[in-house]
Amino acid sequence: MDPEILIVDNDPLVCGLSNEILQEAGFTTQMLHDGKLAIAAIREMRPRAVLLDILMPGIDGLSICRSIKSDAALKATKVIIVSGKTFPTEKERASRYGADLFIEKPYDVDAFAQTVMRVVGRPTTPTPAGTTPGRKTAPVRLRVWGSRAMPKAPQEASARAEHTPCVSLETEKHFFIFDAGSGLSPLGRELLRSARKDLWIFLTHFHEGHLNGLGTFPCSREASYNLHICGPNDPDKTLEQCVRDIFKNSFSQDPKPIRAKIQLLALSEGEHDILPGVRLRAFYTNHPSTTLGYSMEVAGKKIVYCPDSELLGRATALQDYDETLGNACRNADILIHDAYYKPEDHARHKNEGHSSAFEAAEFAARFEAERLLLFHLDASYSPETLRVLEREVQEMLKTKGHLLECAIAWEGLEINI
Repeated sequence: MDPEILIVDNDPLVCGLSNEILQEAGFTTQMLHDGKLAIAAIREMRPRAVLLDILMPGIDGLSICRSIKSDAALKATKVIIVSGKTFPTEKERASRYGADLFIEKPYDVDAFAQTVMRVVGRPTTPTPAGTTPGRKTAPVRLRVWGSRAMPKAPQEASARAEHTPCVSLETEKHFFIFDAGSGLSPLGRELLRSARKDLWIFLTHFHEGHLNGLGTFPCSREASYNLHICGPNDPDKTLEQCVRDIFKNSFSQDPKPIRAKIQLLALSEGEHDILPGVRLRAFYTNHPSTTLGYSMEVAGKKIVYCPDSELLGRATALQDYDETLGNACRNADILIHDAYYKPEDHARHKNEGHSSAFEAAEFAARFEAERLLLFHLDASYSPETLRVLEREVQEMLKTKGHLLECAIAWEGLEINI
């Protein structure tokens, strides 16, 4: 397969670093250490973009840039100069010769891939083996049934009653549910009208707002349903004890017996084979109590659900939480992440297990998610407050040149991924 990006640099260390970063971002790449071979390689490979150093033996990068942009067959190729020769005259010449971007060495490793994407666009996803070219993979349908936090006190709830966390993913073959907040009740009523009978429920932790729809889930009272309930074991309560207590205490609200077939699967951090063609990764998150997030790869898409997670910023000798979490979230088609607070409110609630919307957006952009849904927002925020917050986050991303799509996870939101 011909590369999307050709990296021409005689320094093997920098060339290798650029190559590794761009491959992690999803690009196909090729390295070339001899600038004299660049034009012939570009004619043969026809990459979307070429990264060029200036100082190279035999021929300099600006001459290669000028040759590319003056050739009718090659001039559409994006050219990015990556050089430590940063004199204003060199930048002016690069622009005059047609370079699309000038990146100074040493560059920001974390921002490098996003900077390249501003010029090149996102990586092209190759057609998976065994599929028909031109035919899209069956979509994954995502729907938000609840996304708000539990009110800390009755007077803190916004004027509009909204459901606590519950998100569904539907593929051609499977139906997955993430968390069992109060949004599970309307989801259950809709499922009763559908042909879906085999349901997977993934609980992140045992706080009330993530469980308060399970006891009255209408499908649990129907014998035709198979419920696979997955979640962590907490030192204070196992998954089995948690589910048993919920159903036991539900009979005051719904006296009908539990008739569905229920399978419990306790999960710890790691990869889990739950179904053919479904790759599930569970990971612990920074939140009070034993809390999991989930990364699911299914139907060619990657969806990450992480509703309770306090980001910590750059790694230090004492912690690397964001980096570890980022490895699970990297290149997600959709990342659903804790965005509980506005920045000014988060400053008063450090070390409580939640992130601000701006932190979530910066994190998602850093780890190259395609789309971010801001989730688990403070119950006291009005819809208008959330709309303002959404616009502010989107404007911040635009100002910083990030390609990330970002929106509030509004209740009722539906997305075909």
